[in-house]
Amino acid sequence: MAARFSRILYYIARFDAAAGALALARMHAGIICVALLLATPAGAQNYGEPPEITSQRLGNGGRASASMDVRAPPAVIWEIISDCASARRYMRELISCRVLQRGQGWDIREHRVHGWPLKPVLRNVSRITLEPNRRLAFHRLEGDWSRSEGEWRLTPIDGGRGTHVEYELDAAIRSPFPASWTQSVLVGRMRASLLDLRREAERAASSD
Repeated sequence: MAARFSRILYYIARFDAAAGALALARMHAGIICVALLLATPAGAQNYGEPPEITSQRLGNGGRASASMDVRAPPAVIWEIISDCASARRYMRELISCRVLQRGQGWDIREHRVHGWPLKPVLRNVSRITLEPNRRLAFHRLEGDWSRSEGEWRLTPIDGGRGTHVEYELDAAIRSPFPASWTQSVLVGRMRASLLDLRREAERAASSD
């Protein structure tokens, strides 16, 4: 009886050990799966996806943030967004862009854009902070905007062959229209600008 009982205990121990090993293997597999899932977004590219845009009404204007992936290196995108002469390639409403003053890592620019029938041209003067291939920020100094702050951020992806573009804008225009109109215009122009920027950058990258 004692020998039989010992064998039963032995098999129970073997079974517990096997079950424990299986559970441990499952736990390890789960950890690996989670790690892979967490790692995927950092390495994944969404070149064909439309820009992701979020916005909110703020005072007499609005604030919006957007991001997208572009199949072009940061240097190609930087050449477009940092150059006044190239601004109309991705800013549909722009009439003119002019550099008024230059400094080390900054300049002051005047933008004129299409407005509405009672005020067909809107003028805005901003100080631009330039961090080549990484970040371009702007801060309103004077003009028809009551508020205009924002920045572009460029992060290399896909081994440097692509760029994750982020764009933030906080703006308000002196106008007879409600803030909801300003917010709607803000989002619409932001989406158009991002799509145009992607098109121009990818075209430039493919021709290199």
